[in-house]
Amino acid sequence: MSDRVAQTISTEELKPGMVLAEDVFNSVGLRLFSEGTRLDDKSIAKIRMYEIDFVLIYEDVNIDYVKAKVEVESKSIRKVHEFKAFKSSYIKNVNTLQDYLTTIGEGKNVSITDLFSLSQEIVSEVQTKSDILAFMHNLKVSDEHTYTHSVNVSLLCNIFGQWLGFDSEKLKNITVAGLIHDIGKIKVDPNILNKPGKLTPEEFEEVKKHPVYGYRMIEKTDMHKDIKLAVLMHHEKYDGSGYPTGAKGNQINDFAKIVAIADIYDAMTSNRSYRDRFCPFKVIQTFEQECYGKLDTKYLLIFLKNIAYNYLDCWVRLSSGEEGQIVFINQNNLSRPIVSIDNVLVDLSMEKDLTIEELI
Repeated sequence: MSDRVAQTISTEELKPGMVLAEDVFNSVGLRLFSEGTRLDDKSIAKIRMYEIDFVLIYEDVNIDYVKAKVEVESKSIRKVHEFKAFKSSYIKNVNTLQDYLTTIGEGKNVSITDLFSLSQEIVSEVQTKSDILAFMHNLKVSDEHTYTHSVNVSLLCNIFGQWLGFDSEKLKNITVAGLIHDIGKIKVDPNILNKPGKLTPEEFEEVKKHPVYGYRMIEKTDMHKDIKLAVLMHHEKYDGSGYPTGAKGNQINDFAKIVAIADIYDAMTSNRSYRDRFCPFKVIQTFEQECYGKLDTKYLLIFLKNIAYNYLDCWVRLSSGEEGQIVFINQNNLSRPIVSIDNVLVDLSMEKDLTIEELI
């Protein structure tokens, strides 16, 4: 807490512009706001919603209002610079990845350390996992999507591995597995890969060969077996309906199960020539409705919960056209959180006609 003078006041007395002198937590220990937060109408409504009776506020409100405003503006400037550095590193390493995958495709060796450094260089430009996800969402790059997709899946696998508590060696391997999971696609006709419309059955059969192509390209390298099996099995499904081998359940390598989730999530949240990207909450809803039984639940639940909580406090536009802020995640219905719209709380789990259309 700051050494400046503070006073405890009733939450009924809160006014916009007041600055918190300590962190505010809800009844289960979840931090709602940090010390130094300048309150506005929406944050005051959220504090009251959680039935918090008293908070600590700095007495020198006017001074702190100005300082808090400067801090917010400075943080925004830092974010802009951080995003620019992230984007520059991202584009550079997408191009490097293309060179590396071509090298591997020619039967030459590329070290795990060199591959891992691609993703790590991008990650090093960002302070938090939430920022990585936000920056990925805001990227607009025109590179060939096989390579941008591979970098995205690698970054998602890195974050996912951290959520799973992987040690440094395992984290390196899952990051590389995400990076090269689609390496076999360099053997597939690019006219098929980049086709804007629906593939013919014959074209789809050719695309389905890419896991085997990729596995054969790295089979005799010194890469960890989990990386090799992730390349081979990332399109297998828990119920046996996947390809190329029809493996099911525990026959599927754990790295492959993790890469599969990151692969699908990025494909759905990225723009394609034939459609616009889907909002993360639409994707979470698709996972909830269509993927249980197809993907390993123990990994899927961890991924979806962390993704959903990442967007707590974010602003969204609903299917009604209204804009609001996500204030609570429904654990039993992750795709339908509680949204505050003009200080009115709307529980989307109860309002079935309303959906989140986009992040704003």
